Amino acid sequence: MKYLVAVNSSEAALAPIEHLVAAKRRGAQVEALLLNVQRPFSRRVSELSGERDREALHAERSRSAMASAIDLLSRAGIPFRAMTDVGSPAERIAALAESQRVDEILVGVRRWPEWLGWLLPSMPRAIVARTDVPVLVLGRGGAAAAQSYLLWASLAGVAGLCAFLLAAD
Repeated sequence: MKYLVAVNSSEAALAPIEHLVAAKRRGAQVEALLLNVQRPFSRRVSELSGERDREALHAERSRSAMASAIDLLSRAGIPFRAMTDVGSPAERIAALAESQRVDEILVGVRRWPEWLGWLLPSMPRAIVARTDVPVLVLGRGGAAAAQSYLLWASLAGVAGLCAFLLAAD
């Protein structure tokens, strides 16, 4: 099977790579197309810098983001191509999946509390909305760390508000 693996610099982005390595160990035929999508620079940055400089920076960031995934695939003996693009990640992932005729898109995500999912945009949802290619979402990490952080941040915010109201009296 031919897979498109969306890769960024997060630890969660390696979950699809581990999934492919496990599939190869089970004897499956696996071919990977790694894709790192960089967001375009702002208009102001584009006005103040040269196109070659921007392209070089995008390329450097992409190489850095894909280094761990490339290393894991190489060690596992899985054939792959690494590609980079610039634009909206969901749009570019969906477009490349269709143009390369992949069988499935793999996306690694960090687990968040369910309620937080309603507040934050979801890359997998945005990809699904743009293509008919199946998307497999692989989670990594626990929601507990995020919940703990948000709990303490909320308590600090409430304490700050109380201190402000008391000082106003």
